[in-house]
Amino acid sequence: MKCTPAWVKIFPPWLSEGWTIHFIDRESRYWFEARAGLKDESLFEKSVKAAWDWAKPSSSIRWFTDGERRYSKVLWKLASAYLPRSTTTQAYPFRKIWRAGLEVAMKLKGSQGKPRVVWVNREHPYTAISPKSDVHANHLEALHSSLRRRASSYRRRQNHYAKTVEGLQRALNVQRLIHNWCRSHYSHGYQRTPAMVMGFIQRPVKIGEVLTVRAFECLTS
Repeated sequence: MKCTPAWVKIFPPWLSEGWTIHFIDRESRYWFEARAGLKDESLFEKSVKAAWDWAKPSSSIRWFTDGERRYSKVLWKLASAYLPRSTTTQAYPFRKIWRAGLEVAMKLKGSQGKPRVVWVNREHPYTAISPKSDVHANHLEALHSSLRRRASSYRRRQNHYAKTVEGLQRALNVQRLIHNWCRSHYSHGYQRTPAMVMGFIQRPVKIGEVLTVRAFECLTS
């Protein structure tokens, strides 16, 4: 009979400090936000605000998530707007809506393998709506799978796994830097990195350069 050592602590999933939130630009695959911590309101508020600050200068934004409603709950506080009363009609009586150009939708796991697509709150009357087939987080799920394979900080099979939130966040930052600047992406024909597609740099960055530069800003000059 095997006995559990006294030093092993078993926590329920919601008390784990290893939850991670990611945001990625679908077209360029640029991974612009990754944050680790306890799955509470603070984690969602900080992550969504950082992602919104990055995306809001764009005039057209499609914000697609999984079934976690706290993404849109926090975003509603940051990106909602009011229409003047003179512009509302009987056919469109909504006043509090998303900002013009912003579409927010999420894909829910349905019963019997049938997913459902839900548009969160009401869009601006001038905002175009995407077809249901476009509402998914498949690219981000693929990133999750590759991250679990590459980053030993997520695996407890060896002693390299992250033991603190700071350690996990540090590993995420390194993986994000390599993903965006060093590794050429499959969707870009293995010719360009996400940072190159975004126009930040004209060539992939070598790992040796990352290890020797004094400031990351040097890589964009």
